[in-house]
Amino acid sequence: MREVKIGIIGLGGMARYHIEQFGKVQGLRIIALCDVSTQALQEIGDQLGIDEARRYQSSEALIADSEVDGVVSVTPNNAHAGILKACIAAGKPLYAEKPLTRTYEEAVEVLELYQRNPIPCIINFSYRNGAAFQYVKQLVQGGKVGRVNHIFVQYLQEWGAPPSRTPFVWRFDESITGTGTLGDLGSHMIDLSQYVLGERISELQAMLTTIIPERPDPLTGLPVKVNVDDFACFNARFSNGTVGVFQTSRNAIGSGNQHELTIYGDAGTLHVSTLNDKQLIWTYAKDGEPGTVTETIEVPSEHALNPWQSFTDLISGKESAEFASLEDGFNNQAVLEAVLRASKSGTVVSVASL
Repeated sequence: MREVKIGIIGLGGMARYHIEQFGKVQGLRIIALCDVSTQALQEIGDQLGIDEARRYQSSEALIADSEVDGVVSVTPNNAHAGILKACIAAGKPLYAEKPLTRTYEEAVEVLELYQRNPIPCIINFSYRNGAAFQYVKQLVQGGKVGRVNHIFVQYLQEWGAPPSRTPFVWRFDESITGTGTLGDLGSHMIDLSQYVLGERISELQAMLTTIIPERPDPLTGLPVKVNVDDFACFNARFSNGTVGVFQTSRNAIGSGNQHELTIYGDAGTLHVSTLNDKQLIWTYAKDGEPGTVTETIEVPSEHALNPWQSFTDLISGKESAEFASLEDGFNNQAVLEAVLRASKSGTVVSVASL
């Protein structure tokens, strides 16, 4: 089997986790790196033994490298569209972090280019990978809960709450991130709900707010205005009639990383959470007995997905239906845009109307 050679764009904390995981894949080698930080390039480049000539500060140069078989992009949102466009132009397979782009307008441009010159692509909505989230999808689509009537989805974090004294970082900068909590955490909620149900969101109503309107500049300490949301909620209707309630916040004290989904069906209720991503909670009415029964289902780790191996396989010509495609990423961006428009207008917005 031919060795697969990849390049990594962006060398922050999340990228270092991906580097570690790609290092476990047999038949794959990281041969090129890209970052604006010369210090990060030197540190990671030396660690991995990357040739000096393949330590790039330009993403376009890494993508154009003929020895690079596939590209992994782990960058802030404002770089997503440019990297996508360059990979499409070069015909390079791409593994990219969500959301697809910074704005819906950028997503439209990317999709049009992709439709003319498609490339192998994984948009990494990472919660698909968890064993319990995979298993709950199988149970729901296998009919365990019967008809799904409604769902509740939330993604709560506390790092932006007042006790954390979080300064103004790029995730609060509209010119870089596009939206705040909505695009960062809400994109996961949208993807996971549609993936588990096997249905697309068709219409919604929404409310976004900025709980902390100013944050201190990390260098000067002076207040900087925050123009993106740090709390978002919306109600949505799926194409099959199921209704969903969604909320996400960076100000939820006590919630380190709490992403969870509760599915209410005719036959019972399934609950899954990152607080224990190897368990499902199943509540149902037992025949001949009053009330309900609640069971904890332990999910074997083999139900989890391995996106790093799958990207390697994708470069080698194998397909995987379990990961988000570029089209899935575009749909996600369209739903994010519908949430923005619904919040601004105070009306129900159809995703198809975009």
